[in-house]
Amino acid sequence: MAFGKKKEKEKKVKIQTVSVSKNPLYQQQESQVKEVLSALAVAFVAIVLFCLIVWKFSYYSTGNSYSSNSGYSSGSPDPGYDSQTFVAGEGSDDSSDNGDVQLDEEEIDMSQVDVDAVSNGYVELVGRIVSDGNNLFLQMDEPLNFYVFDPVQSENILVQGVNQPYIADYSTVPVSDYEERTVTAGGKVRFDNGNIIFQISNIVSAEPEQDDPGIHQYQIVVEDCTWYDAFTRSINQGGYLARISSPEEYQYIVDMLNSGGYTNIHFYLGGRRDDTGVDYYWVNEQNEFMGDCLNSSASWCSSYWYQNEPSFRDTGSDANGEITENVMNLFCVSGSWYLNDSSDNLAGNYPDLLSGKVGYIIEYEE
Repeated sequence: MAFGKKKEKEKKVKIQTVSVSKNPLYQQQESQVKEVLSALAVAFVAIVLFCLIVWKFSYYSTGNSYSSNSGYSSGSPDPGYDSQTFVAGEGSDDSSDNGDVQLDEEEIDMSQVDVDAVSNGYVELVGRIVSDGNNLFLQMDEPLNFYVFDPVQSENILVQGVNQPYIADYSTVPVSDYEERTVTAGGKVRFDNGNIIFQISNIVSAEPEQDDPGIHQYQIVVEDCTWYDAFTRSINQGGYLARISSPEEYQYIVDMLNSGGYTNIHFYLGGRRDDTGVDYYWVNEQNEFMGDCLNSSASWCSSYWYQNEPSFRDTGSDANGEITENVMNLFCVSGSWYLNDSSDNLAGNYPDLLSGKVGYIIEYEE
């Protein structure tokens, strides 16, 4: 009997593939890595911030300084700052002309600001124009606090107690013309090299210019000569025949003559008229008329002439006939000095009366 082999059943194995990302063990490890990286990032940021804070504090503690050795112009003195360091939040005990500097590291109290040059490109200040021989300044009656931008530190700062800011030499008006006068000036304020600089663009108002009394140096000469001789000799001496330009100068010369005991001398002055004219003028070194008419009612010296003078001619006293009077002189009558017109040759025309009593005054401006 034939026996057949029993057919074995085939075993089928089913293999199931599982994604690694879904593996619970892997997910746990990945979460741990992320936490470590996050912690490292936070630590790195904290270290960077700490370094920045330390650097910032160190910079302002040691490096920020404004001193009087850094003046506005090379070699010029700085009238405003003493040699010291101004740190944000710290004041100064010094009350110098250009004041103390407060940086904007701490919030500045704007109620203390008198001049806000950060917000305003144009400001007006009142003060007297003064000079130290090298620079011009605006001398203010009271110190002011200036809020300005410091280009070196790139910060806004408060400069306190400024009463004498520099005037920029590149101002667009001739500021030197107003020296020793009080003005209201407009322009731009800036902070440069430790100083408040005022660049003046216009003069809003100015104190009237005081008349120059014209008081100079004088030399008294007693000599029997003509007016033309006196005129020429004055020029040759480096001066000119005196021309009096104000009541102050007149009084100064009169006091000088009185103190020297010259009350009996007739002094030629540097004034004359044309032969055909009736108006007297001072003359320059070329013997040309200058200034205003001296014998008009509008002249400052109209009240200084002797009574009924100028008369243009003399027919009295020791005159031998009519004598033309065409130049000016200064003479004393009963203790008072007067302007007068006279002959240009007093000693020659009045030998008995004026011989030895003629002179002239030389004026020197230097």
